[in-house]
Amino acid sequence: MFSIIWLLHFDFVITTSHCEIISSPPPKHWLQHASVPHANHQENFYFYLKQSNSHQLNYHLHIRGNPDHHLYHRTSWLTLDQLTEIVRPDSISIQRLYHFLWSHKINLNQCRHSHDGAILVCPILLSKANRMLSANYQNYCHTVKNINITRTLSFRLPQFLSNHIVVITPTTVFPDLSVFTSSKPSTHIRKKRLNQFCSCEQYISPCYLRNQYDIHQYRAHPITNITLSIIGLANQYINDDDNDLFLTSIDESQEVIKPKVNILGYNDPLKPGREASLDVQYALAIARGVRIVFCSISDTNDPFSDFLFQLANMQSPPDVISISYGFLETINDYSSFQKAINLELQKATARGVSIIAATGDNGVGQDSVHACSSYHINFPASSPWVTAIGGTMGCFEQAAFFSSGGFSSYDSQPIYQIDAVSQYLKCNRQVLPRPHLFKSRGRAVPDVALHATNYLNIVNGAIQSTTGTSAAAPVFASMIALINDYQLRHNRKRLGFLNPLLYRYASDLFNDITSGYNTGCNTTGFYASSGWDPVTGLGTLSFIRLQRVLDRMNRIT
Repeated sequence: MFSIIWLLHFDFVITTSHCEIISSPPPKHWLQHASVPHANHQENFYFYLKQSNSHQLNYHLHIRGNPDHHLYHRTSWLTLDQLTEIVRPDSISIQRLYHFLWSHKINLNQCRHSHDGAILVCPILLSKANRMLSANYQNYCHTVKNINITRTLSFRLPQFLSNHIVVITPTTVFPDLSVFTSSKPSTHIRKKRLNQFCSCEQYISPCYLRNQYDIHQYRAHPITNITLSIIGLANQYINDDDNDLFLTSIDESQEVIKPKVNILGYNDPLKPGREASLDVQYALAIARGVRIVFCSISDTNDPFSDFLFQLANMQSPPDVISISYGFLETINDYSSFQKAINLELQKATARGVSIIAATGDNGVGQDSVHACSSYHINFPASSPWVTAIGGTMGCFEQAAFFSSGGFSSYDSQPIYQIDAVSQYLKCNRQVLPRPHLFKSRGRAVPDVALHATNYLNIVNGAIQSTTGTSAAAPVFASMIALINDYQLRHNRKRLGFLNPLLYRYASDLFNDITSGYNTGCNTTGFYASSGWDPVTGLGTLSFIRLQRVLDRMNRIT
């Protein structure tokens, strides 16, 4: 049920005066349309500038995000203005970009900068973009989803800008609109007794999750004003009637006034999507009392840039963000676009935002039948600044065979997980896949796991059952939102960047999952094991045990 949004591939060829970027052929299902883009067709172009002082940003995160640092409890997260002072791009970079745009008669008054100056977005006619980037923008249609976009298969950037610009989008990046992993809608569920929804024998409901992960009846207090943002991409929308029906019939909520979702962006309630509906409904049911914001990104040309640009301009960002979408890491080259996203995610964590992302439902590779030259994982789950959520299944939880996990080919292993991963590699030598299939020193995912099969949800008034790690992500995000409420009630700061804390106290926090494996590439992939493993991470989190650890940490300080 995890939605693959982007598939990236770049090859770089440096010429005398230009840096030329050439893509591989469009991904499967994308065909060039017979018609050509109208000369007056306009798109938002995002220019990511190189930023300053990455070492200072790392230092600030080390102080604020490392539970072993003596200032961890006493130092607040960075404000937007403080972050801007650290990472603002060099003025020369901005001047050169402005000169480049001005020389091609781009109206700079219509361009908008992110607060820290790192992202510039400009509406540009495709006719001008073709001349400016030596590109050839064409219309492409997705033969399955019937979605139309404009893309170029190559473009050129002047050499004088190559050291100042990280990436420009949209250019050679194509959305990959793979369908969700999900079971068929179940029409007979309504006939069941409601109290059966609290078991795990056939379906998963909020009642079961609250009991299984020790959340029970905890609810946030309005005074803490904790916010959980659910990201909706690929034209995914929600319907208030569906949400109310879910809380009444599935969650058995007795509240007279049902909580409402705050909507940021465009929403079409007549076209509710399975992914968005499930994410929001479980956030409402689990994160009771938390302010739920549905952030709808309808731009199919570059939804991640749209989302990141909005995030970079928020004076008060959400406390927790749940992302149920992603794209395969590039096969042959580290994508500049991926680098740009990584830095924006790091900046968000430095401001105290906990970012939760589903790992995906493709096991260790896209194809479970055919052999692969190497395993692949998904981004942004593979970002070291994100908490990646894998999946379990069954009443006696074991690793879900579809749960994506493994090692990044591009991001190095962050220090917070080196010991846990080294222990796994050492103790499981006999069952590890062949060495050429994965890079054992890369960022390892997932970090944690939750139940990920047969979630009940409601779409267009019909009860459905849905499976995938993107069902687990909003549940974990809801748990963290409630923990943030617990922290603020005790006059402590929000958890923010989670991973160092989770790995540091793993034995106190998690129920270890030691059976099962993830499939893909005609292999059995990785096996679950004691401690961290590349299928279920550290295991499943206990809400009460995390409360106790936080209490103990604060008593010590």
